[in-house]
Order: sequence, then C-alpha cells, then structure tokens
Amino acid sequence: MENIFILMKEFLSTLSIWIYRTISVYKQSHNDNILESKEYQSESRGRKQKHNTLLDVIIALRDFNRNNQNYFTFVAKNVHSGYNKINWNKTITSSQAIIQRGSPVYIEPVNRKKMVNFDEELLVIYFSILNYIRETHGFSFEINIQYPLISCDKLKKSYIDRNLGCRRLKQIKYKYFSDKALRIWDLCYAFFDREYKIAMNRQSEDYLLAKDFEHIFEVMIDTLVSGNDKQNLPKELTEQRDGKLVDHMFVGQGLIEQSDLTSELTYYIGDSKYYKRSKNDRTQLGDKSIYKQYTYARNVIQWNMNLFLDGDGNGAHPQLRDALTEGYNPIPNFFISARIPNKKTGGGKFLSFDDKELKAQDGGVQLNRQFENRLFDRDTLLLCHYDVNFLYIVSLYGRNNKSAQAAWREYVRKEFRNKIQGTLNRLYTFRTLQPRDSMDCYQFIQDNFQRLNGKLYRPKSDSNYLILALMKDEDSDIWNSLKIKSATIKRETAQSKELLETLQTHFYVSDPFELETEFHIDSIDNVGTLEQQPKQEFRNILTGLVRRTDADYSDFDSHIAKTYTMEKIPTSINVLDIRYFLPMVGGEIDGYYKVEKVYLGTKNGNLCLKLNLSSFISLGSSRTPIYRIKMQPGELISNDLMVELYEQRI
Repeated sequence: MENIFILMKEFLSTLSIWIYRTISVYKQSHNDNILESKEYQSESRGRKQKHNTLLDVIIALRDFNRNNQNYFTFVAKNVHSGYNKINWNKTITSSQAIIQRGSPVYIEPVNRKKMVNFDEELLVIYFSILNYIRETHGFSFEINIQYPLISCDKLKKSYIDRNLGCRRLKQIKYKYFSDKALRIWDLCYAFFDREYKIAMNRQSEDYLLAKDFEHIFEVMIDTLVSGNDKQNLPKELTEQRDGKLVDHMFVGQGLIEQSDLTSELTYYIGDSKYYKRSKNDRTQLGDKSIYKQYTYARNVIQWNMNLFLDGDGNGAHPQLRDALTEGYNPIPNFFISARIPNKKTGGGKFLSFDDKELKAQDGGVQLNRQFENRLFDRDTLLLCHYDVNFLYIVSLYGRNNKSAQAAWREYVRKEFRNKIQGTLNRLYTFRTLQPRDSMDCYQFIQDNFQRLNGKLYRPKSDSNYLILALMKDEDSDIWNSLKIKSATIKRETAQSKELLETLQTHFYVSDPFELETEFHIDSIDNVGTLEQQPKQEFRNILTGLVRRTDADYSDFDSHIAKTYTMEKIPTSINVLDIRYFLPMVGGEIDGYYKVEKVYLGTKNGNLCLKLNLSSFISLGSSRTPIYRIKMQPGELISNDLMVELYEQRI
C-alpha cells in the first residue's frame, strides 16, 4: 500500500510539471483568452512548508536563479581568484633556473594547488540540477557560469536514484553560513528529497489556468503530428469554404505505393478528440464529428479536382485522380483520442510518460461509400480511430525539444500509414495488372469502364501497371462491424471472380498481395503498354449502287429497304468484314444501313451476294453524289472515309 502511495505521489508530481510546461509552451505561441496567469511575486523566508509536488521546487529553483545572477557572478570570481598563480617559494627551492642576460629564467614554475572549494561544489550541484531540469522538462534557465557540470545521466542514476545528492549535501552543509548559500543548499536538498521542507510564500504562487484544455490538446497534436506542413498547405484546404477548420493535415506517402514526387503523394486528414472515455476504454464519437470528418475529405478531393481541371497542378500538389482509370488515391482520414494506459491492460506502461505507441481503437473503423467494392471511388471514404498516450504527449510537447518532436512526428506518420494499410488489407485483396503484349489495354479499360470503375488505380502517372482492389470475403467480421450484409459480400465476391477471368485476356494478373511499407512488382518479359494505341481504320462498310430503274429504288429512297442484292460478287474484299451497307441511291448518299446478315444467293440463275438490312443511319438531310466521281460499288470503306465523302472533304 505504501509503495502505491509513493508511486501515485510521484506520478502526480510529474504530471503537474508537464501540465504546467504544456500550458507555458502553449502560451508562448497562442495569445488567446483561454489562459489566465499570475506571476510568482517573490521568494519568502517565511515558515518552512512541506511540498507536495516537484513543480513547487522547480519554480523556486527557477526564481532563485532569475533573481540572483549578480550573486553567482560574485561567487565565481572569488572562487577562481588566485588560481594558476606561481608559488615563487617552491619554484625557487625546487626548480632549476637558466641565466639569460644576467637574469634567472624558470622553465618549470610551480603553481598554487587548487583545493576543493565547497562553495564551488554547491554551485556545481545547483547548476547541474538546473541543467537536468532544462534537458528533462524543457524549462528555460539562464546558466552563464562555466562550471564542469554533472551530466544528466549521472545526476539521475547516482544523485537521484541512489540518493548521493542528499548524502553529499549533508557532508558539506557545515561549510555554509551566508543566507544565499544556505538557500541554495535548501533548494538543492529539496530537489533530491521531496519530503524536505523549504520556505515558500504559499500566498504568492506561480500558476497558469487553462479554461479550455481540449483546445490545447488539439494544438499539441497539431504541433506534434502536422508540424509546419499544415501552415505550408493552401488555406482553402485547412480553412474550407463552408467554414470548417481542419484540425490536422499534412502531405505524406500514399497508401498504395511510396514515391518521392509530390504529385504521387496524398493528403492525411486528422481530428483530435479530448473526451471522457467509457467503461470499455473507448471514446464515443458523435454522428456530427464523423460527418464533419467525411466532409473534410470530400472538400479536399473537390479542391484537388478543380486545381487540375483548371490546369494549375504543375506537380506542386498531390494529384488524387488517375486520368486513365478515373480512380482516386485513397485519403487517410483519422481521429486521435487521448488515453492513459489503465492498470489492468497497461502492464508496465501504466502511468508511463515514456509510452509513445499509437494504438488502434477497437471497432474504430468507419466506412462511407455510394457503391460497394469500389475502394478507388471518390465517394469511398475510410475513417480510422487511434489512441495516443496523453502522458507522453504532454511531456513531449511540454519539453519543447524540436528534435524529439520531429523524431516522434516521423514515427507516428509512418504508423498512420502502416495501420491504415493494415485495415485495407483486412477489407480488400490487392493485385497488380500488367498489360499483355499486342493487346489494346487502354481501349479495354474504356470499353469495360462500368465494371472496372473504382476497382482500378494507377499509382504513378508513368507506371505500366495498375492496382486492382477487390472486396475480401475471408474476414467477414470486419465487414459485419461496418454493417455490410453477407448477401452483399457474396454477390460482390462472385462478380469479382468473373471480372478476374475477363481481365486475364488482356493483363497479367498477379497473385494477391498485401500493402506494405515498400511496394514491389513482379518482373515480366514481353509486357505490353497502357498507352492509347493509334486508332485502327476498320473497313467494314460495303458500297452498292441502286439505280432509279431498280424495283427497290423507292424503298431505298424512303430509307425503308430490308434487303439488297449485289449481282456481281466483289472479289477484292473479305465479305465476312461487312458490317454496314452504303447505298448510292441514284448515285447519291445520305445515310447507311446496319447489316444483319451476309450470304450467297442466286438471281436469274447466277450466283450473287445478298444482304439483310436493319436500321437506317442518317448522315444528314442533304444528298451528296459520289457514284463514279469518287466511289464504285463493291468496295469496303471506313466510317471516316464515308463521312469525308458525304461532307465533300475529298
């Protein structure tokens, strides 16, 4: 029981320091009305009081240092006066002299020996304590005296943990008589022994009061996660036109593939919540918070689309939309909640200020979509929820150590990516598609756009491969938690199998893989290309003449003909290529027919070619003469040539 009391007392003492430091650091950069402050007025030599927190001692140390700089300078000068002066008596009696120009010169003079000075030792301990507090807790102390200080590591392990500080101070206490020296001794001893009583004026305490700590928590997370990146983003992204303010935002590696190009990165959007936790140690998010977070992402996507549609991208911003597949780079979207590791599940991390881990909250995945099985659709938005150790966050922010903050920022950004990738791996199966040689894969994508929409994404604008994401059916629990019906999962997975078979005709389809930190693709020989191929000229329109004297002239003239007989079978064409028929009615054209059937027949006992016609397709209201001028019957021409003939462009 006593150990628990000591542990809790130490915890509260440390927590009070970090809360104080957090508010102090916040105050340096945010001059708003959520803080109230009162400066510590003066030190007191009144009745000794027992201190409940280390913060009291640190403030007393800080104020004594601030108000007694002249005293420290005076002591240092006295301590060092006379050092390194020559002891002439010993030099003359113990050293040999060289006579130069009639005068003795001593090559090895004897200096006065430096004795242990207890005033200096006390100051070394005092300034070592200040340096330790500065390095450990981020307080700003002015240390102008150049003493060889005790290292922070030695002070912690020996002077604090092994109580060497108290023992050594007791050994040298009898040397001090002045009020200043005794006050320094008191302060140092109180630092090493928290039960020691020192004099403080309890009515003139230094305090900072925060009326809205939730806002300070948001600022802490933004400083530690976004850094300066958020400030460098366009204001339209963080201060959106509908009045919404994004808490945290930065540009980072995409979830599919890593890249060094800004255009191939993505936006990370976060919101921090400082809410009371439920009995099951979860933060309950309201519908309004979730809706706002989705709206943030939608606004960012639309802003990004407008940027590139207007031609203002210039490679300086991530390009979320892939022009080939019209797929969208998924946007990592997340909540951050504060938590303190509890005693039951925290283990050794209980009440720890050193636990920097980012943890996914159980059941903290939300999915908003308009269509199933379309990860790369612009309206498919994944929202994850993570916890950070509140104690670690306040200590890291309060320490105000930029390098330590940058190190955690790098760690937590990688963790966001890794953990969101892990969630996607539970939801989807990923494959790479590489084009087969001699296949028009570009046209295949256009022709099958409806089936492929939202399932394909090209992670790099010049990559010769695509990423295919299909709904996973192995882990139904996560789909159930997202309220996706089992019938929907079965239907989509069945359609996915059919789609895979279709894709095999034009692509090399890889085995399933999981998203990882580094993306790897199999090397395949003789792959094709995803680039648009030159449009092939399909000659599938047969020309034919309808004379004014023919029995079916009126039908062709009225665009209601159903058959056509070509008495002379053309030998220079492949009749199997015939898809359409262009009748030169009286030598003129104004439209063509779709051919339903091509077959051989007889007319007047002679072999002939017969066509069954269906719908008539008009070229225009006027008629253009082409017979014998530009075209003969029995030729196969392309659609482009037919249009040029009709418009008299050739």
